[in-house]
Amino acid sequence: MNMTFSGWLEGLSDAYGVRPAIISTGALNYRELLYHSRHCADMLHKAGVHKGDKVVLWGNNSTEWVISFFGIIMAGGVAVLMNYGLNAAEVAALVKMTESGWGIIGDNKLSLDNMACAVDALTDGGVSSEHIFMMDELCGMSYPDTDSPVQSAGYEWMACGHEPKDTQVLIFTTGTTSMPKAVQLSSYSILNNVLSGSNILKDDMTESICDALPLFHSYGLTMMMIWLNNGGRVYLPPKIKPQAVFDIIYQNEVSAAATVGAIYSGLLQLPGFDEKIAGKLKTCFVGGGATTPTELMRTETCLKGGKMLIAYGQTECSPLISINTGSDPLERRAVSVGHILPGVDVRIWREDIGFLPCGEIGEIVVKGPNTMNGYLGLSEEEQPFDGDGWLHTGDLGLIDEFGLLRLAGRIKDIIIRNGENISPLEIENAVMEFPEVSAAKVFGAPHSIWGESVEACIVSQGDELCEDSLRDQLKKKLSSYKIPSHFFRFSSFPLNTNGKIDQRSLKAQMLERLRKVYISNALNEGMTVLSAKTGNRRNTITPVCDMVQGFIEQMGYETRQINRIRLAVEEMLTERIENAYDENGMITLDVILLPDRLRIRFTDSGRKYRLDDADASISAKIILANVDAYGSSVSSSELQGIDLDWQYAEGFDVRSFLMK
Repeated sequence: MNMTFSGWLEGLSDAYGVRPAIISTGALNYRELLYHSRHCADMLHKAGVHKGDKVVLWGNNSTEWVISFFGIIMAGGVAVLMNYGLNAAEVAALVKMTESGWGIIGDNKLSLDNMACAVDALTDGGVSSEHIFMMDELCGMSYPDTDSPVQSAGYEWMACGHEPKDTQVLIFTTGTTSMPKAVQLSSYSILNNVLSGSNILKDDMTESICDALPLFHSYGLTMMMIWLNNGGRVYLPPKIKPQAVFDIIYQNEVSAAATVGAIYSGLLQLPGFDEKIAGKLKTCFVGGGATTPTELMRTETCLKGGKMLIAYGQTECSPLISINTGSDPLERRAVSVGHILPGVDVRIWREDIGFLPCGEIGEIVVKGPNTMNGYLGLSEEEQPFDGDGWLHTGDLGLIDEFGLLRLAGRIKDIIIRNGENISPLEIENAVMEFPEVSAAKVFGAPHSIWGESVEACIVSQGDELCEDSLRDQLKKKLSSYKIPSHFFRFSSFPLNTNGKIDQRSLKAQMLERLRKVYISNALNEGMTVLSAKTGNRRNTITPVCDMVQGFIEQMGYETRQINRIRLAVEEMLTERIENAYDENGMITLDVILLPDRLRIRFTDSGRKYRLDDADASISAKIILANVDAYGSSVSSSELQGIDLDWQYAEGFDVRSFLMK
């Protein structure tokens, strides 16, 4: 596709007319989207924006943001997409780095608190106050005649605007230095990515999508355009929170979503998910960081028919490189990042060998129309392209026997926390500003919700450094998502034979200590290590009991105690099946480890009763004779639970057991 954004929007307006397009802080159909984008462009043009001028776009997701984005580019400008969560100093530095001369401010973290400070952030970066616009002033919400096509009269000057391959968008991505890199994208790269994505997802497209990803990220921007390219409705929550996403999906019967793993996890926890959301979402795209196979399968089970589709990409590739489709079996989707997009060439490369065959791990390299125009302001030697035009991603992976791309780690040190790219060096520099700290190294650690957490290793003098004080001071220097979750103190860092920090050894020690922290925290809350559901059928009791026995045998219990536990579990399941149901029911059994005891919890929707009721059954009496303690509980779904407890075997150390 060799087209400008202006030509693309004109085609959408002609094809889809008054069909709803964008629903957020306002609602636009396809004709209105073109009309208001042109009107915004005209206002910017008359104010003095010329071809190539960089215009900062800084605001939450909104209808006005979309209009401003297309308006900037139609006016000939380059849209500089700013993270709405940055502080004033960070924004000023990026404005100065890109030499941006104009700015459009909407609702963002700073402007909602103090608009004057937001304006000052741009002026501190070098933008004249006369060149700063408020987003709502540029974006009126009335189209004069929705029954007629949008007229081009009065906008002839737009013909002097961008060529398809001109840089039209700057998106920041964190490199290995503290200052982010500005990726230069064009309508050629983005729209070709949109077209390829539309083709590969043609069987997974639905009428509407909740795009709960920041539009200043290339993934959120491209997913919006893929749905627009197919005439769909795009819902953009201004605040990307689980409840906001829940409300949009439920109230508008939205059948697809694109967001990060943490939002999906939050959705599952909200009251009413099973009744109002599960079964309605058909396609769920996962963006922004890793999702473990277990987490993906667990979430997909809760969706009751919906498919979780993981994509892989980089801002430098506009961003999609590969994506799963709904026709792929779950077991393949859980371990891969999908099919390589049509028109995109992906190879696996190793410096000492060259291109590698199927199944071998090396660096992922990409060539295609979706690649960027390079990093703004960096020399040819600093660009990630080699002499043959291959873009080196810095990611390790392989192509499996099914042609699916699998990731195997990162060459780069970048931490991806909940979709945000974070430079360890930036945080290390901030920590090292404290006189008590003599050394600092920051790593990413696997996290089931965020993809990765930010963790810091420090060498400090004595016990003078207060962690809470350090954290509070860092909040003045860094955005909140960059603050380390933990600070691990070392007397010194391990060194390699060259006298440099042995980062591999240090990270291994840090991960070991982090596991201990997680285990201690989880034990205090009760760590669920096994979970099973069984139906109202007696032949399901034995497999569940075998599973429990297999686990507790590893915990050092003597044979007599193992038999006690198994007998209590058998009788509990029998008790629930025979006395708690008329005909049907499901029982959930959870094996939970606590600091001082083993707990097995039985939860179902049966009638509430106590094991020591006067009319308790023979099974109940057997259970009471074989447990150390029992109690009742109520689960988060308000179902009755019965807890059976046993003390650990003498000499058993649950923390050491879990560490192994």
